[in-house]
Amino acid sequence: SGSANAGNSGYVLVGSGSATAGRGGAVCLSIGSGTSGSGGIVQVHSGRSTASSGGSIAISSGEGTQTSSGSVRVASANGGVTGSSGQLAFSSGTSAMGNSGTIVIGSGASTSGRSGAILISVGRGTSGSGGEVGLSSGRSAIASGGSLVVKSGEGTQTSSGNVIICSSNAGVAGSSGRLVFSSGSAKNGNSGSVFLGSGTSSCGRGGSMTFSVGSGTSGYGGLLRL
Repeated sequence: SGSANAGNSGYVLVGSGSATAGRGGAVCLSIGSGTSGSGGIVQVHSGRSTASSGGSIAISSGEGTQTSSGSVRVASANGGVTGSSGQLAFSSGTSAMGNSGTIVIGSGASTSGRSGAILISVGRGTSGSGGEVGLSSGRSAIASGGSLVVKSGEGTQTSSGNVIICSSNAGVAGSSGRLVFSSGSAKNGNSGSVFLGSGTSSCGRGGSMTFSVGSGTSGYGGLLRL
């Protein structure tokens, strides 16, 4: 659209028409293939504002009024013979004087069914160590660092969900992975505490705590050190 000096610039609408007895038409943005250099880029930018917030970018699937809504899939293409598949980066921008933006990943609520699951998984490989999943809270130069909270869902009528932290089983000639629960070190203050405990109960028994060493078939039994 053209520019404007004192008003809004014009809209640009790209879309297919509606259908009463068939499917709505598709809209496809595609870049042709090439034989040299990197492939062409598709860029989507919202508007910049010098007086207010910048424009938003909204990507949503179509509503299914009788069945499921459509999927939204964001993926990089497969890597070639000697390369890696492309990176996916979801990040908020930096901020000079205020807070940087929040990233929210979540499933929607359901009134008569189960809420959707969220799965974070690393693919398999055939060489080297497996890929890592890293969760890290924010660093602060003037106050406490950010917290990292992992908790199960509430069951308002029955039990709350479980939190299971475990390493995978070992292969034929290896050991299963370690579990390390430790606070960080401190230079001029106290290092952090480590708390393991069950919650209180107003009408029943407090939960048990069990420390157990697995059985083995050779050598001495494993140690339990307190």
